Amino acid sequence: MEIERRYLVKIRDRSWETPDAQRQLLRQGYVRADEPAIRIRLGEPRGPVLTCKSGTGVKRHEAETVVSEEMAVALMDAAGERVVEKIRWTLGPWMLDMFVGGLEGLILMEIELNHEDDPVPAPPSGIHILRDVTDDNRFNNSDLACLSKRKQGKLMRKAYKEVEGWSGLGG
Repeated sequence: MEIERRYLVKIRDRSWETPDAQRQLLRQGYVRADEPAIRIRLGEPRGPVLTCKSGTGVKRHEAETVVSEEMAVALMDAAGERVVEKIRWTLGPWMLDMFVGGLEGLILMEIELNHEDDPVPAPPSGIHILRDVTDDNRFNNSDLACLSKRKQGKLMRKAYKEVEGWSGLGG
């Protein structure tokens, strides 16, 4: 079981970008985007990871395993164009995802919790939370991967415009 909250964020400054902040370029392909979502992720230090996720909201079922490079290539091919790419920063308990490609400018932050009602710590310095998108399925990576590049850009721009008092991009 995964218990996670996701947030749409704005970077005010990069004071969070310290020498100990870990950075990874992740490429995620969705072999199946419907319930349950089946994803192959490349770019993790432990190797390619195959994940099966189901459910919505804060609490979802998740199973994952590391697979061979050969299997990862076959699964990524099976995903076709259902791919998202992002730069992930590990900032203490937080994961900051800066998307690239058609989602350039979209910045999400997530945190895994032990219990649904756990308090969420303050975000890292220089990062402003605009709104909680945990229950907004438009921001699930599987849904983002299924959008055309044009629709990805449209969603990203609309997401920031929906936030009162903020009309710019995420960066």
